[in-house]
Amino acid sequence: MNRKYLLLSFLTPLLVRTVPEILSWPYPIGFDTLIYAGAAINEKALQAPPQQIFKTTSLLYIIYTLLYKLLGDPLLPAKILGPVLTGLVGLAAYHLARALSYPERTALLASALATTYFVALRISWEMYRQMLATIFLLAYLATESRNPKGLKLLALPALAFLTAWSHEFITVILMTHAFIQTLTSPSLKKAAQRALPSLPAAILFLYQLYNPQKNTLEVFHTTLYYPSQLQFTAYALGFLAYLYLPLAPLLAFGLQALKNPPLKNWTATCLTLTLLPAITPNMDFLWFRWTILLVYPIAFASALGAEKLLNGQTPLKPRTARVIALSTLILNAVFTATYLVLPPEHQYNKYFGDWNPYKHYIQTSMLQSSIPLQDVEPTIQAALWVDSQPGNKTLVLHEAFHNWAQLYARNTKLVRVNEQKLSSPIRENTSRLLLAVAQAYSCNSTIYTIWWLNNTWYNMTTPPPQFTPVKTFKDIAVYIYNP
Repeated sequence: MNRKYLLLSFLTPLLVRTVPEILSWPYPIGFDTLIYAGAAINEKALQAPPQQIFKTTSLLYIIYTLLYKLLGDPLLPAKILGPVLTGLVGLAAYHLARALSYPERTALLASALATTYFVALRISWEMYRQMLATIFLLAYLATESRNPKGLKLLALPALAFLTAWSHEFITVILMTHAFIQTLTSPSLKKAAQRALPSLPAAILFLYQLYNPQKNTLEVFHTTLYYPSQLQFTAYALGFLAYLYLPLAPLLAFGLQALKNPPLKNWTATCLTLTLLPAITPNMDFLWFRWTILLVYPIAFASALGAEKLLNGQTPLKPRTARVIALSTLILNAVFTATYLVLPPEHQYNKYFGDWNPYKHYIQTSMLQSSIPLQDVEPTIQAALWVDSQPGNKTLVLHEAFHNWAQLYARNTKLVRVNEQKLSSPIRENTSRLLLAVAQAYSCNSTIYTIWWLNNTWYNMTTPPPQFTPVKTFKDIAVYIYNP
C-alpha cells in the first residue's frame, strides 16, 4: 500500500479528534469517559479473578487502567485514547476499503467519513469500548476479504476474540456476518473455512452471556414505552434520516457498495435491530445504538458515490455531478467543524441545536461532558469541600455530578441517582428521585448534594426545598438535606 495514504488515514482522524481535546483541556469530554476513569481508580479490571477477566467486555478498562497507573492521572488516558482510537479506526477502515478494491483516494475518503462525519464523531466522543472493538472488526473483515493464507489466516481468530472481548454490539455484527457467510457458502468446505475463524468470538460471547446461577443464557434488553408501534417506527425512521441526510446525495449513487458482503451484513444487522422494537417492543436492544453504528457502511457507500460523481460515472452531466459531490463534501466539512469547536451553549449550527429532536442520542457538540465544561472546576471544588467535612457524610448525586465526584470525594459515601434509560421517551422527575434517595439514607449520615444555583438541567432548576445551599463555587452549590 501507498504509505502516504496509510499515514493520512491514521493522522487525519487523529488530528481532527484532537481538536476538542485541546479546547476542553484538561478535562475529558463525554459521559462514559468518566466511568472509565472511575473504574481505573478502583482498579476493578486488574483485580478481577482470572475467570472473570473474560466474563465481561473488559479489554478497554484494562488498557485504561494500565495507562492510569503509568501516567498517574485518571483523566489523561481519556484525553489520549479518544484521538488515538479514532485514528486507528480510520486506519482499519482504509484497510477494509482497499481490501474491497476501492482506489486509494476513495478508500481515504471512506476512512475520513467513517471517523470525522458527525455521527462518527459522536461515537468517538465517549464510546471507547465500541471503537476498540470496531478496530478489530474492521481489521477482521479486511483480512477475510483478502482470502488470507498461512500466518495471516491465524490472525482472524485472534481478531475475532479481541472483538468479543471489547464490545457486545460489535460482536453481534461479527457473528451475524460469519453466520450469513457460512449459510451462503457454495460448499461444506467453504462453509467451514468461513465459520471457523469466528469460533473464538462465539465461544467467548456465549461465556459472557451465560449465567451460572440460573444455568441459562441472558441477553440484556429493555422494553420500549411508546403510545404505539407505528409512532416508534416513525420516530426511528426519523432518527435514521436525521443522521444520514447530509450524506444523501453521495449515498444515492454509492448504494452499490452495500452489495459487498461485509457491508451488506453490517447494514442488515443494524437495520434489523434498529426496527425490531416496532415488531416486539419488549425486545429492545438499545435500538438507537444500532442506527448510529450504520455510519460505517454508509461512509463506505458515500465514498463510492463521491467517486462516481467526481469521475462522471452517473447519468448526470459531469459538471452537475461534480458540483453535487463537492457541495456535499464541503457541507459536511462545515458540519464537522461546527460540531468540533462550538460549545453546546452556543451551537449556531441549527442542525445540531434547534433542529435536533434527538439530543438524547446525538449531542449538540463535542465540547461537553455530563455537565458544562465551565462548571467542571467548581464541581470538583464542591466535591472536595464535602469530602473535607467531619463526621459521616453522604453525597446523593444525580449521575451527571456523580461521574465527577467519584474521582475526588474518596472519603465520602456516594449514592448515584440515575436518569431514566434512553430507551424510554418518558423522562423521570429528577427532583422526586433525589428526595426519595436522600430520605432513604438520612438516618445515620449528613446528606449533601451538588447542583446548580439556578439553572435548569435534567428537568430540575433547583433541588427540592428540603435541600439548603451551604457553600457555593461560582454557579455550583453544595446543598445540605434537612428533613
